[in-house]
Amino acid sequence: MKLLNALKIAGATCLFAFCAFGAKAAEPAAKEATNVILFIGDGMSLAQWQTGMIAHQAPLNIEKMRSIGIVKTHSATDFNGDGPTHGTAMASGIATRKGAVGLDVEGRPVKSITEYASENGLATGIVSANTLLEGSIAPFVAHVKSRMMTEEIAAAYVDGPALDVFIGGGLSAFRNRKDGRDLTAELRDKGFQVTTSFDEMKNIRSGKLAGFTAEKNVPDIREGRGAQFPESVQLAISLLNQNEKGFFLLVGDMFVDRASHAGDTELVGAETIDLDKAVGEALAFAAKDGRTLVIVVGGPEASGMTLVGGNLTEGKAEAKWTMPGMIHTGTMVPVFAFGPGAEAFQGIQEDTALFEKMKNALLESPKSFAE
Repeated sequence: MKLLNALKIAGATCLFAFCAFGAKAAEPAAKEATNVILFIGDGMSLAQWQTGMIAHQAPLNIEKMRSIGIVKTHSATDFNGDGPTHGTAMASGIATRKGAVGLDVEGRPVKSITEYASENGLATGIVSANTLLEGSIAPFVAHVKSRMMTEEIAAAYVDGPALDVFIGGGLSAFRNRKDGRDLTAELRDKGFQVTTSFDEMKNIRSGKLAGFTAEKNVPDIREGRGAQFPESVQLAISLLNQNEKGFFLLVGDMFVDRASHAGDTELVGAETIDLDKAVGEALAFAAKDGRTLVIVVGGPEASGMTLVGGNLTEGKAEAKWTMPGMIHTGTMVPVFAFGPGAEAFQGIQEDTALFEKMKNALLESPKSFAE
């Protein structure tokens, strides 16, 4: 409970800033979106979100997002999807086989929304709560046969779409490589500010940023991660927003997924609260900006979490796991949206549909995307 109390205190500033929304979080006046911020909460269906709500004992930022839908997460080959197939579906609108990253079922590369946005002059960025090599994130930059090809995924940050900002862990895959390449040096040659210090990172005010938050994995919230994740989202938004044409930002959180696989209910709640604080940063920006669409969607649900009891007064949830371990279920997951075009995300939909909806919202006309 000390952990959860600390999280509540740490999140007070973000929640206070978000009060400008009012109790009903009125949507900005209808207009075209010029920015899209997509959050993917790996492993998150309703039970995970509800655990965070119970632990927080106060409304989450996510509860102020009034456009809500349901998303199917099946892959093209399996009833139970995974991070790479779900990520590929949302990044490109293409259903693929389990494990594939940015490829169709025949193994051919499929173009991502990150690539479309970059080609059309928008700024693009990625923030990861953990590493930049995660399966749900990788399809937005890479085209490889397996999520386990981490060095190839890292190389895509240099060789792939022209990202402007990326923040996350996994530095070792960028400079301690079998092929001898030092991708950090190559990034500097391309004009990136490369840093491994989060304090230094927070002082960067403009330009391209490759910010590494850990050599390998980032620690979970009770191991001292602090406010690094929401602060990273805030920083990425401030840098990308300097592009007058707009931006696309992908934010990935894997920690709720991992806590679910571990069967750790308290950690699920704590990590959900941290993700929600990151969402709060985006919503506070969107409320002021009026041209930003924020989308929060779950990844394939992790381990069959079911809430079987709890104590609302004490902020405790009791859960059981129908498929314990590193397994994803086929349960549908929620999607929440706020801002111009948010209503398009209501209803039941395939995960591939999110690509077209983001593409339609990002520019005045989807036809203006370079094909």
